[in-house]
Amino acid sequence: MAFLQGVSEEIRYALRLLVRNPGFTAVATLSLALGIGANSAIFSLADALLLRPLPISHPDSVVAVSTDPATQSGAMGGVSYPDYRDFRDKTHSFDGLAAMNLSRVSVAKSASDSAHLRGALMVSGNFFQVLGVEPALGRGFLAEEDAVAGRNPVAVLACDFWRTDFSADPSVIGRTMRINGIDFTIVGVAPKNFTGVDQYVRPHLFLPAAMSQRLSASTENPIEDRKNHEFDVKGRLKPGVTREQAQAELATIWKGLEPLHSLADQQRAARVRTELQARVIQDPPDAYLITMLMALVGVVLIIACANVANLLLGRARGRSREIAIRLALGVTRARLVRQLLTESMLLALLGAIVGVGFAYGGIRFLQTIQIPTDLPIIISPQLDGRVLIFSLVCAMVSALVFGLAPALRSSKPDLVPALKSTDSGESSRHRLTGRNALVIAQVAMSMVLLIATGMLLDGFRHALVFSPGFRIDHILTMEFDTSLTGYTEAQNRDFYRNLLEKARALPGVRQLTVSSTVPLSPAQDTQSVAPEGYNFPKGQSTTPIFTSVVDENYFDVMQVALVRGRAFKPTDKEGTPAVTVVNEAFAKTYWPGQDAIGKRLRIEKNKNEWFQVVGVAKTGKYTFAAEPPMPFLYVAVAQNPRKSMYLLTNSYADPAALAVPLRELVHTLDPDLPVFNVRTMEEFYQVRTISIMRMIVEMVGAMGAVGLSLALIGLYGLIAFSVARRTREIGIRMAIGAARSDVLNMVLRQGFKLSIAGICIGGAISVAVSRALTAGLVGLGQPNSATYVIVPLVLFLVTMASCYLPARRASRTDPMVALRYE
Repeated sequence: MAFLQGVSEEIRYALRLLVRNPGFTAVATLSLALGIGANSAIFSLADALLLRPLPISHPDSVVAVSTDPATQSGAMGGVSYPDYRDFRDKTHSFDGLAAMNLSRVSVAKSASDSAHLRGALMVSGNFFQVLGVEPALGRGFLAEEDAVAGRNPVAVLACDFWRTDFSADPSVIGRTMRINGIDFTIVGVAPKNFTGVDQYVRPHLFLPAAMSQRLSASTENPIEDRKNHEFDVKGRLKPGVTREQAQAELATIWKGLEPLHSLADQQRAARVRTELQARVIQDPPDAYLITMLMALVGVVLIIACANVANLLLGRARGRSREIAIRLALGVTRARLVRQLLTESMLLALLGAIVGVGFAYGGIRFLQTIQIPTDLPIIISPQLDGRVLIFSLVCAMVSALVFGLAPALRSSKPDLVPALKSTDSGESSRHRLTGRNALVIAQVAMSMVLLIATGMLLDGFRHALVFSPGFRIDHILTMEFDTSLTGYTEAQNRDFYRNLLEKARALPGVRQLTVSSTVPLSPAQDTQSVAPEGYNFPKGQSTTPIFTSVVDENYFDVMQVALVRGRAFKPTDKEGTPAVTVVNEAFAKTYWPGQDAIGKRLRIEKNKNEWFQVVGVAKTGKYTFAAEPPMPFLYVAVAQNPRKSMYLLTNSYADPAALAVPLRELVHTLDPDLPVFNVRTMEEFYQVRTISIMRMIVEMVGAMGAVGLSLALIGLYGLIAFSVARRTREIGIRMAIGAARSDVLNMVLRQGFKLSIAGICIGGAISVAVSRALTAGLVGLGQPNSATYVIVPLVLFLVTMASCYLPARRASRTDPMVALRYE
């Protein structure tokens, strides 16, 4: 009780002191608020993409199961549905295993309504049971609904989809809706907080995986194909079973399945990972970016803490007499340290409260991130309880970082000089040495942030001026997937032939082409390829290569330059020898020093058929504007027909004006076929490249600006404190003949030494930081020499400018006033 009373008294006393010194309190609070707010905002992004648990029952016991390919070191592979069933039926380490795969489907609420593209999660029958998700309405799936392929067309709606498309009608259970032309019965609605198991994609509805073949109208059944590793698997561990034990058991089961697998799949390995590990492995660029942003924003908090520590050390001088009196009256040093730390804690709490406001603004900015797709891909950082707890932890850690050393130093004054309200030279030197070190650290950390900003600006500028290797202007893209309406192969060929013929007759259309992907799309098609004559490492027979299926007009319409050979011809059709066009990076990687024309390669999914290289295209950008050169190949659509294709239209005028007539044309060909990803190539390039890079530059630039501002405040405060401490000395110097310029130079010299020391140390740290950024952020080069010249020069000029005001004030000191100063 006495302890609590003592703490209460210390809090009240600390509050009175903070109120009595509003200037100090405001500067310290603002410094901490900027640091804590920035960290909380970036943490909210990290939480949304990496850290936030799945919205399910007991998410800590759920793990990700995969079969990782040997051809991609460190990559996480999917699981075939037959392998999933074997794992599910033979394991004893899990309470259950559930399989899922995201698909695009065409949904109409009734036969008379128009169809729209929607995202469906194809799941095993035990999906909701394994994850512990209870539907808000109706039921989940039954085990028997997963037993027979194509027999049970039932659906569970996502809550958001139920609210927007069905007006949250509780009588929806039992109704039918048309999905890819098939009537499905709605049996349930998922709970509001369950948005799926992916941090990016929120499906509109959940469907039985057993309906996959019927929905795609394919001759192949994906749930019976052991080569189709497209399912994700989540497992709930039994109580007491570790992840390592579960992985060992699955590895044994996988070994027993070897006779059922191809030679390539026998090299795969069963793995069990935590959800966090799976997210990091599935999206390494985003994970690395978030890690670097957290590190850089942590630097801002360090600068803020150093700034407040400097303020506290300066304030300690004004309180030295008070502290000395309390010690002389018998207050223990431990009690005094506790009192000073209480003041630091209150400052930190004030900083956290104000910082939450800054964090809210930062989170609103992060919520503007756009990912160009028609499926509901959402990045949703939130100011929730987890972020508030993080802000509180930042505040407490910050209080210890900036408050402990000043508290320990202030609680041990030289009593005699302190009681006389004078300073010994020794204590003054100690104070200045500590504050000098803090200011040097602030300048050094600011240098690191500014160099990082300079690197990103260089990359951004390079992306703006560098040609991506394909045409951007006057191109309209729109995507179709005829599997959504159950087209046969013959119907598919007829549809695309009719589409191209009729679209060419539309006013404003200059050229047309079709392609299975568009440049810079994150959803590139990957094929396992074996170039002839290339020696793979032991145990590897193919390599994954980005591939696009295109027609003979693609290279001309998209202005993809051919450096050797030819493009596809109308004669490259089914029944003729298979041909391919590779890019320069492919040729140099797999046939170095040789002419690629005439070489051959095998594509695993095409029954290992040999494809002959007839052309070599200039290497472009395929997934991101800043990516390094990567192998890529093109195959002819007439020899490899696809149901999901893009129509790329080159227009005479504004390509967006063609969107409506092209949509109307498709509607006349098939009113049930949804059209999606309709946008101009310029718009797509802007969002996919420039907007994202600009956002990163703005975030890191803001960190640099905040860090620099705090460092300047710290440097200004230190020089002002030094001038105040040396007022009498300055007066004596001026009384015996020192010129004002001598005093000005003397004070500026102190700032010069601190600035140069901070810049040199920061420059050394920046070298290591730039290497880390270059290694982790795809395509980001080393900072050019201009960055290492401009940043130190600007930093030196602004730091010297912050020193000039107190130096100028010192040079104008009245000697008579200064001689009477104590």
